[in-house]
Amino acid sequence: MTDLDQRMDLETDPVCGMAVTPQDARADGLTAAYQGRDYFFCGRGCLLDFADDPARFLGPDHVPQM
Repeated sequence: MTDLDQRMDLETDPVCGMAVTPQDARADGLTAAYQGRDYFFCGRGCLLDFADDPARFLGPDHVPQM
């Protein structure tokens, strides 16, 4: 996979809204599974916030903020 391919394969951190490369997040242990789906995070803080209350960050009223 080229660098361009990896940049095009991005997910959004549900906590802060940052674009995250799933491969990098997996390598860094920055993933969480919730209700049958994998979520990817930019850093440990976002991962821990999500782990505390996933529904808060997946609800329709949540606006991701850095």
